[in-house]
Amino acid sequence: MKVLLVNPPAGLGRLLGSGEEFVQRYEPLGLLYIAAVIRENGYDVAVIDAYAEGLRIADLKTQILNYKPDIVGISTLTCNGAIVYDLGSWLKNNIPEALVVLGNVHASVYAKQYLENRCCDIVVHGEGEFAFLKIIQFRKKELGLRDIPGISFVRDGRMYCRIPDREVTLDLTTLPFPARDLVNQRLYNLIEISNQFYVGKKGTISKTMSTSRGCLYDCIFCVVRNNGKQRFNSARRVVDEMEVLEKEYRASYITITDPLFMGDRDRILRICSEIRKRQLNIKWGCDAHVNHITPRLVEEIESAGCYSLDFGIESGVQRLLDSAGKKITIEQIKESINIVRKYSKIHIVGLFILGLPGETYKDSLQTIRFSKSLPLDMAQFSILVPYPGSSLFTELSEKNRLDTGIKKDGSVDISVWERYSSYISFTKNNPIWVTPGLSYLEIKGLQKKAQREFYLRPSQIIKHFRRIRINNLFKLINLALKAFF
Repeated sequence: MKVLLVNPPAGLGRLLGSGEEFVQRYEPLGLLYIAAVIRENGYDVAVIDAYAEGLRIADLKTQILNYKPDIVGISTLTCNGAIVYDLGSWLKNNIPEALVVLGNVHASVYAKQYLENRCCDIVVHGEGEFAFLKIIQFRKKELGLRDIPGISFVRDGRMYCRIPDREVTLDLTTLPFPARDLVNQRLYNLIEISNQFYVGKKGTISKTMSTSRGCLYDCIFCVVRNNGKQRFNSARRVVDEMEVLEKEYRASYITITDPLFMGDRDRILRICSEIRKRQLNIKWGCDAHVNHITPRLVEEIESAGCYSLDFGIESGVQRLLDSAGKKITIEQIKESINIVRKYSKIHIVGLFILGLPGETYKDSLQTIRFSKSLPLDMAQFSILVPYPGSSLFTELSEKNRLDTGIKKDGSVDISVWERYSSYISFTKNNPIWVTPGLSYLEIKGLQKKAQREFYLRPSQIIKHFRRIRINNLFKLINLALKAFF
């Protein structure tokens, strides 16, 4: 039994234009966890990260044919949804004996369209590690499809079925470490022009890791929703993995990808204590939440190597924060960021969204002013996108206020998915949706205005000039002009 897992090309050039240059490549952790579980159970498995390798579709197809897989699993996000649609159809026509399995959020939302148009055999909803083991059992004729929870499939040509979701993996310590050895690690080193603050020396090795799943919050624009539940890996096991990344993979920096790393404050303190106990020298960064910041926490994480915190601030307008389900206040934002600045030298990144539901041009300007009033080292200004899987996507779709690509006759226009981009201002495309208080041109102009006003200040210019390698100077100036004007 040969299993092939594929992270397909993303087509970011069409989605982001020149903004693609700023996107750091991260290991496909979801696929690598699945691969680790498959291998642990005695099956042959390979991983192709076509995105990180920069593979053309033709080259990817050649590699798939050469591997001769029994099962092909493909990670499917909105950014590569159209590519997967075509790739899956090609697989079913050219390797009909192979079982094609799609997973991740976009595939789950559009399962009916993928299945009924013969782009795949199975769609996995939710976490895929143990579902994939059962799919292997089905391929070996040891199990029926109806015995596998959390999947969709087609029967008798047209009938669409969905088996109720399985229970999530409650104890994350039962999962092996991701099978990082199955991908070329040199593909994931830090790029010299990046959308994260840490740069490091030339050739710095960077890694990603996950320490928890789920989130306590339910923001309307987020696809990471699990009924307010969160599951954690133990502090000791988290640091075990950090130690492996530092000593075996020679990593200097780790990006923690958890939606809410700080959801359990006591666990964070135990992690920090264990890092110090083992005298690890690795630096790391993570997303932060203003509801979980205290002076002691900030001091502890800095002493354990924390270099950067990314805060999901979103807006400078309280009314918009409330309607987006953020459950934070403007005063909390100010207080938490000032705590980080007062008690540490940790770098602070503010993440903002322009075009929240009900936002006006005046509101957007207030958010831009608010971003400049905070002691931030970096800011990112995204245009709101109702991504498939978010509650906002569901609401707008049900009210027929969003182009999902699905036509009245049930067919699907996959080209629509390329307009689901939060940095569409780098392209000539229009956003997929704009709140009624703004226009397409206004929101794209506001994104450039925000970046221009935040970064073209003397303090910011000096701060970021220090991060630039001289050989990248002219390239960065050219990219900045496209981002700002």
